[in-house]
Amino acid sequence: MSQPLAYFSGNSLYLDTMIPYALLRGIDPIVQNLFTRIQRGEILAYTSVLTFDELAYRLLLALIRDYYGSSPLDHLRSDESKMIAQFYPVLFPHLVKLRNFPNLTLIEVTASDIDSMNNIILQYHIKPRDALHLTAMQKCNCFSLVSQDTDFDRVSVVQRYTLT
Repeated sequence: MSQPLAYFSGNSLYLDTMIPYALLRGIDPIVQNLFTRIQRGEILAYTSVLTFDELAYRLLLALIRDYYGSSPLDHLRSDESKMIAQFYPVLFPHLVKLRNFPNLTLIEVTASDIDSMNNIILQYHIKPRDALHLTAMQKCNCFSLVSQDTDFDRVSVVQRYTLT
């Protein structure tokens, strides 16, 4: 079961990929407010290194779409090296800034987390990447999640908060 982020009253949150994406794309004022609170230390935030993989890829696709106005995957598939050379320099400083954002802790995922991932998939029937995020949540003991992903509603230990 999810609730709007406005109902969150705790002191720590785990951020799913679309939350920093919304911040860096400037598409949601609620996210801007959330990151202001994180920066001030009102909220301790966690995310996984997986988030940066997903985030870099989604941002790359968004920039290609913004520039070319057509299918970013077609452009990426047809000339991957050119697309990365053209757009990643724009992304790089934003990802570095996010990596060093105050009160945002990155949780590492290692080979030893594969057993946890497998058990979570079997228990909750969620995708492997989501299971790795849940593994990271277990590591930091933070089960308050900001995410638009309804799949996490199947995980009984997670309280999901939405932007709306």
